[in-house]
Amino acid sequence: MLEWFSFIPKLIVMTKSAENIEKKIEAQLEKLKQLKAQKQAIEARERTKQKEQERKDDTRRKILLGSYLIKKMQNEANKEKILAELNEYLTEDRDRKLFNL
Repeated sequence: MLEWFSFIPKLIVMTKSAENIEKKIEAQLEKLKQLKAQKQAIEARERTKQKEQERKDDTRRKILLGSYLIKKMQNEANKEKILAELNEYLTEDRDRKLFNL
């Protein structure tokens, strides 16, 4: 009769082992969740940084184009031509006032 109960300690050990494995799985899933959140945060920062750089580049292009046009407008013939084109292009009153149009 005692032999029949001899498997109980083994069963308890197996149950504890399964519980330990389950706890390890839960810990790993939590770690995975945290790592995914870190990855998303890094990707968001990279996208923000890229957009900021694109805006900076766009602003620099506009400044360089403006500088180029100002230099070209030092010649009176170029100035009249550029102002005529601006007169057709600009529609907002506040923009037109900047160029006395």
